[in-house]
Amino acid sequence: MTATLQPVIVVEPATTPIRDIRDRRAPSDPRIRRNHNVTLILVALVVIGGGLRFWNLGGSRLGYDESFTAMAGRMPLGTMFHYLGLNDSHPPLDYLLHAPLGRAGISEFWFRAPSALLSLMAVALFAWWMRSRGRAGVIATALIAVSAFQIQHGRDARMYAELELLGVGIAVLTGGWLRCPRRWHAPLLAALILVGLLTHVSTFLLAAGLLTVPGRRTDREAWKWRGAIALGGLGWAVLWGSTFLIQARGGHSSWIPPTSIASLSTAVGRLVTFEPALAMAATIATIAGGVVLRRREPRIGRVWIACFAVPIALAAVCGLFAPLVLDRTFSLMSWAPLAAVAFLIDGGLRRGGVIRAIGALALVGVFATIVPSALATIQARTGPDVALRQLGRVVRPGDIVAVRPMSKGVEMQWSFGVRDHSSTTPIAVPGLPKAFGLRIGTAAPSGRVWLLDWSPMHSPIRANTTQCAPRWSWGKTRIHCLQVRPT
Repeated sequence: MTATLQPVIVVEPATTPIRDIRDRRAPSDPRIRRNHNVTLILVALVVIGGGLRFWNLGGSRLGYDESFTAMAGRMPLGTMFHYLGLNDSHPPLDYLLHAPLGRAGISEFWFRAPSALLSLMAVALFAWWMRSRGRAGVIATALIAVSAFQIQHGRDARMYAELELLGVGIAVLTGGWLRCPRRWHAPLLAALILVGLLTHVSTFLLAAGLLTVPGRRTDREAWKWRGAIALGGLGWAVLWGSTFLIQARGGHSSWIPPTSIASLSTAVGRLVTFEPALAMAATIATIAGGVVLRRREPRIGRVWIACFAVPIALAAVCGLFAPLVLDRTFSLMSWAPLAAVAFLIDGGLRRGGVIRAIGALALVGVFATIVPSALATIQARTGPDVALRQLGRVVRPGDIVAVRPMSKGVEMQWSFGVRDHSSTTPIAVPGLPKAFGLRIGTAAPSGRVWLLDWSPMHSPIRANTTQCAPRWSWGKTRIHCLQVRPT
């Protein structure tokens, strides 16, 4: 008897690749649809933020600080560094970035456009960071997009738009490091700290807060993080430290008040709303929102503490001895109060009953306060815009335009000498030793002096002059036409 071996046929169960199952189920998965909707909303908010930052961007002449940036950028590099050391309190990076634009004498729109673009990039990066935080992330991104503070300083041709982007970028990097340290985290942090220190001294406050991120850890990644911060500071000391010591003795920020409850709440509150009466409420909401954020999102909560709470506390202490507490000083941390308020509102909406109703009312109230301020911000004119346009209508070649105080001369230099492409010559105005003067064109002197007086308590009428046109007034600003008689 012989045995016959029958072939064994193994039938494997039919399988479908996991990717195919996911793809087939994706359209009906409510979580996928919800995430897709959140992404669309975040993209729309970024577009709205861009519109608010670029709308009417070149509608008014450069303000004082912007004119200072433009005229400093037209100097040779060596002269510019020396000038900034004696006349300013800021590092040079923003001036270097704007220097090519200032030398080209481009329009106000294009001179401000890089700042608006950087501020928009901050909104986009923040939206990407919040993409998985649901409704709280959407509310936070909406607040960033329509924040009057973010828009106003994101539209100025100054360093604050760079600080908005740097602040969000460092916060995102810190959150990524807390989740899983990567090889490139420390080098990137060192570069961002160096760039921040060369942009604004408030980066010292942020750097101190970032030192708290590793806590008491002694592992290699923790020491790399601390070393990166120290390396960025060392680079700043080599490149700008000696000039900073000169600037620190200049007293350029002496007008900033010392720390008080009022000044600190105003500075923090203005990061949320420009309404003075709501500054204290905004500060309290920021603190409460920080507590909610720390409980709901522990990792982002640690970022919030290191990048906002610690720097603000240090600024409050240092502000007792040096002029420091100002809303613009906190541009690096300006994302944090808005994120805290968003999580506070969302925390109320997650509850039931009365608390949910309060959260809904708070949501409506916050946007009812912020949106009008944002719209007013994009329509506002710079301080010298109206007066400079009036001067432009009446000044003729051969006239002298003068401004008092002399520090306002940069506004006149940019508007008449650069933007109007006129041939101008700085000139001392007889009888007005505290005024800055420019002779317009190369025509024969007309004898007319147009004095833009920001200090109307000083009478411009002199013994050897007569009034050659009716005095023009706008608020406390005066324009006098003086016909100079031979002495």
